[in-house]
Amino acid sequence: MKDAALTPIEPEAVIAALTAPFEPKVAADLRGHRVSGELDLRGRELCGFDLSGSVFEGPVLLDRCTTQGLSWFRGCTFQSQLSAQDSRFGTDLRLDEARINGNLTLSKAEFWGALVLDKAQIASTAFLDNMQVLGSLSCADTCFDGPVSLEQTDALGGLWADATLFGSRVTAAGMEIHGRTWLRHVRFGDGSGNPMARLLPQIRLYGYLWN
Repeated sequence: MKDAALTPIEPEAVIAALTAPFEPKVAADLRGHRVSGELDLRGRELCGFDLSGSVFEGPVLLDRCTTQGLSWFRGCTFQSQLSAQDSRFGTDLRLDEARINGNLTLSKAEFWGALVLDKAQIASTAFLDNMQVLGSLSCADTCFDGPVSLEQTDALGGLWADATLFGSRVTAAGMEIHGRTWLRHVRFGDGSGNPMARLLPQIRLYGYLWN
């Protein structure tokens, strides 16, 4: 979706829509918007929502929030940081094909579904440590330009990292993966060393490994 087609919206209007009472099988449709200014939803209980294709001009802060329905940011552009530290997502958090120009912080977040980062591009540091992912942690064809921390993260549904590019260092000490681990075609931006030799010694695997 081109920027010219985006509908401008103030952060206050987004907050009002996302803090409406949760209804099963219902999601606030806010696709294709341009959100001006900081979007501060810290500590809130959120309904299901779909903000796919939107542009966020300021920081998006979801720290300590709780969601029960959809949490979709598919194909979004975050011109600043996205933070959801200590949050709980009742279903999937979808950031596939998103562009995040600042830090991505999901430290200590809990996902009752999947965390989907497929084909996303994270330009700065990705804090993915101490997470509990009951579904899959999926980052196929994802480009991490900056450092990535996966330390102490549990991925109970497995890890899907086909063709993932790590442009900088990766730390994954204490990470545990249950279920399938797919690490085929993983690349490091500096081109040095065997990716498997750099990743696997840090991770405890309880399921199948495809590399």
